[in-house]
Order: sequence, then structure tokens, then C-alpha cells
Amino acid sequence: MNFEAIRTGTQELMDRYESEPIHVLHVRDLALQIFDGLALWHALKSEDRAILEAAASLHDIGWAVTLPEGRRHHKESARLIQEHAWAGADHSDVVLTSLVARYHRRSLPHEEHSGYGELSPGDKARVRVLAGILRVADALDRRHLQRVCDVKVELTPKKLTFLLDGMDSLEPEIAAAKKKGDLLRQEFGGEVTWVAV
Repeated sequence: MNFEAIRTGTQELMDRYESEPIHVLHVRDLALQIFDGLALWHALKSEDRAILEAAASLHDIGWAVTLPEGRRHHKESARLIQEHAWAGADHSDVVLTSLVARYHRRSLPHEEHSGYGELSPGDKARVRVLAGILRVADALDRRHLQRVCDVKVELTPKKLTFLLDGMDSLEPEIAAAKKKGDLLRQEFGGEVTWVAV
């Protein structure tokens, strides 16, 4: 992976399309905290962390072409990522980034979805785990107010607990995380809970 090319291309796309960088960068930071906290479980590599970082930073760029309703913005984010001229970046890294961003909301990955169905079993698993993390991180900034400041993870073989340090009541974020935690819960295969601390 060309890490510099991914960072450069991500910044170019954000500069062109992102109208709410505070939200997406906060989601990025939460996603990376979750990724690091789950390292013993997912056993993914630094390349996967970079894909998650890029996808989290770019997950909402599709709003730029779907305003005012934002319908299908997740699919448009994926399209904009794939159509960008990523100088020096490996095509497979771009595809994975676009798919992780695409699955930050709505339907879960499915064999019939363009791009996902053609991946190897290993890459499909990577997309599911990374998208599962991104869905939770995005839910934890549901109101776009950055109320969840920090996420720690307690991990046992059968239970995953997110400890949320934040401001005010975090009930809206926890409710959103319970809903959008579907993919991560499916991949983990055990109980997943969220606790404000």
C-alpha cells in the first residue's frame, strides 16, 4: 500500500466535496479508536487501518451530489472515491476504501452488490469488519455534535462492550449505535453493548 497516495487522495476528495469536516474527522477518530481497541479480535494490519481512516474521512462526500435529501449518498460516496484519480494508489485499496464508505449506512454487504461480490473471501471479510466499525463510529456522532469524546473497548470471547466517555446524555448516540451495530455484531458473533461512563 502507498500510504502517502491514500492520504493525498483522501485530502483532495475532502477539499473538493466535504462540507462538514468536523463530523467526518470526529467519526474517523472514533473509528480508529475502535479499530485499535479491537485489534486482538480482528487481527487486521496497518493497511486496513489506513483504509478505514480514508473511508471514514470520505463516507459523507456523496452529500455534495445528493443534496438536499442525501438519498443514496453512501453509494455516491463510493462512486466518487472510485472515480477519483488516485495518483500512486493501488486500485484494490481504492476499491476497498469505496466499499467500506458505501456500507457506512443502509444495507449490509451482499454478494449481488457491484464490487463486493467480486472480492476474494478475505477481502470481503475485511470490508465487513471495517464497515462494521465505521457504522458504529458514525452512529456515535449521530447528532453531529461530537458528544462522544472517547471510546474504549472491553473484549471477551463472547462479549464486546463499548465504554463511551462524553458530554451530556449519550442516549441518542447509544440508540443509533445499537441500530447501526448490526454488521459488527454479526461479524463478532457475540453480545455487543454500549455504556456511557
